[in-house]
Amino acid sequence: MAPQPVVVTGVGVICAAGRDTTEFWTSLMGGRSGIDEATTGPFAEFDARFAGRVPDEWFMAAARAGLPGIDRTAALAVAAAREAYEGAGLDRARPEPDRVGLVLGKCQGTPTADGGYQQIHKTADVVAEQLGSRGPRVLLSTACAAGGNCIGLARDKLLTGEADVVLAGGVDPLQFGTYAGFAGLRALSTEPCRPYSASTGLNLGEGAAFLVVERLDHARERGATILAEVAGYGLSADAYHATAPDPTGRGGTSAVRRALADAGLGPDDVDYVCGHGTGTPANDAMERKVMRNVFGDRASSVPTSGIKSFLGHTLGAAGAIEGVASVLAIMHQTAPPTIGFDDDATDSPTADSSLDFVPNTARSMPIDTVVSTNYAFGGNNVAVVLRAPDENRPGAELPEREVVITGLGPVTGAGVGIGDFSAVVAGDTTGPDSGVTPQPDLAGRAFAPRTMWRQANSLSRLAIAASRLAWEDAALALRRNELENVGVMYATESGSRESVGDYDDSVLANPNSPAIHSFSNVVLNATGGAVCQALGFRGPTTTVCGGEASATLAMECGIETIRAGKAEVVFVVAADEVDDGTGITGASAIVLESADHARDRGATPYARIIASRHVGEGVGSTAAEEFGRTVAGADLTGLDAVYGDGAELVPGMESVTTAGVTGRCGSVTAALDVVIAAERISREGAGTTVVHAHAPGSVRGTVVLGRP
Repeated sequence: MAPQPVVVTGVGVICAAGRDTTEFWTSLMGGRSGIDEATTGPFAEFDARFAGRVPDEWFMAAARAGLPGIDRTAALAVAAAREAYEGAGLDRARPEPDRVGLVLGKCQGTPTADGGYQQIHKTADVVAEQLGSRGPRVLLSTACAAGGNCIGLARDKLLTGEADVVLAGGVDPLQFGTYAGFAGLRALSTEPCRPYSASTGLNLGEGAAFLVVERLDHARERGATILAEVAGYGLSADAYHATAPDPTGRGGTSAVRRALADAGLGPDDVDYVCGHGTGTPANDAMERKVMRNVFGDRASSVPTSGIKSFLGHTLGAAGAIEGVASVLAIMHQTAPPTIGFDDDATDSPTADSSLDFVPNTARSMPIDTVVSTNYAFGGNNVAVVLRAPDENRPGAELPEREVVITGLGPVTGAGVGIGDFSAVVAGDTTGPDSGVTPQPDLAGRAFAPRTMWRQANSLSRLAIAASRLAWEDAALALRRNELENVGVMYATESGSRESVGDYDDSVLANPNSPAIHSFSNVVLNATGGAVCQALGFRGPTTTVCGGEASATLAMECGIETIRAGKAEVVFVVAADEVDDGTGITGASAIVLESADHARDRGATPYARIIASRHVGEGVGSTAAEEFGRTVAGADLTGLDAVYGDGAELVPGMESVTTAGVTGRCGSVTAALDVVIAAERISREGAGTTVVHAHAPGSVRGTVVLGRP
């Protein structure tokens, strides 16, 4: 089949600027902001009280009609997803559920009645169930970059052939704890924000947005209306600071350049930039640097606007909402304005009269190519390229590049480093109930610069240590400039329970004096950002949260990144703390590398990747049927072993898992199964090996390994 462009056929949005796409676009064109002052209720407690709130009557009744017990976060997501789904005509087309995927971005955990939190991927499961998606399902949590990241990953899932249609979006509600954290950082404005001009801070908001993306041939076959093309995307890491952007704009510049390269375009092809535009001086100043770095002398003639002054900063939903705005800008050939822009704010550190921020009034103009950008806590950056549809334009092609495993870095109570850990597992002389300590012993060595190591929380220390050990095991000797292209795919089931607990306690004690250091580690991508900062990695990076399948999902992202030629080396890092009374913590890092790169530097791989696939669980299907979908099309000739939870699904196979030695540790369990499977292939010459991971009620997936 000829390479097919990936196109947008439906959009949906709900935010303070509108309950649907029509209201949203009308607000943008009319300059009507949905931000107002909270004079009553919990947010009135703070000095900065302006926010973009969504009235419950816009969406809760409809959501509860379909699912009576639905929470507010999921209800927002379902409202936007349903609009996109129906707008694309999928309610009439009724696509095969196994071929419909879902990629959702989300920053915050959803509180439960008992004071805890849902598993973060639960929201994706609710949306998938409501709309009948049983294809690939991924929850990304890269803070403010999550929504844009999801649009790009959805494109990947279509290019690999895993799905025919993917719903890509983001969601986040306003939550008191998050609001207190931003207030504690002094990042909130005491008036409506004014991106790129006189603003002293941001306004938080809430909402959700989705885009329906599909292959052009599939859209044509069902007679869909094509709204735009997702031409490319780029990810990068700042490797600079937990909350502050790199003031040089290096990370953001890299993301935009990667996105343009992915789309086969250059800076001169860009007509309009939908900017991040939070309104904080540090972020807005950094974006100006990115514009000048990317566009050079042309920067002043590229219209750039920020729409957060319409609806607030919606965190994990921001990139998706701005993606919808970009599609609408292409459809209507009009750039939304930056409202609240002060032309006279020449003394502001974010003001720059030489750049065109489309001040206060929408602008009719030819728009063929849009770049939408987001820059997040943890140093995650994303840029997405959207184009006007052109059915004669050739599509992207995913190269067939072999991927191998060249480094392993387990960090557990059963052993630190591949030598110690594999010896314990091979001997099976200990177990979680017979002497193995629940926490790894990292005493006697700092795995990062001293100041950073001292300030890091326990989860970040585990992940950094695992990554450093994997680096050493792979015998990597990369120059500083080569680190710009090393990727990190971070997997976690629940993030840092230590930091979340400390922060929540501080907010309960005094919301006007929260534990700011803990707040910076509450976002789930913080640990991945710490790994990048400690080791200097600035390549493509994301954070995957799929319960106990998180690590194999992250491996799949890493494999696709290398096969697409976006990196030669990717670290897949899993880390979790278990809150079940055992006190078990752990981490594991796996170095993925293109076979060509490994060969050129003389590396000896542990194993090669044969296949990887994940599917969403569905009502009425059996475990065996779902397992079969995960290995469909994979070459299982000479199957030797099944690691993880799937051995009982393969006749004659004995179950093998590291959990019997270490205890279960969230995302880390599957990562350790990959570690031992790869080590066994290298040491014993074992044959084809399947590692199976299962997040009950959510995702089931496999990674298939073979001899190099």
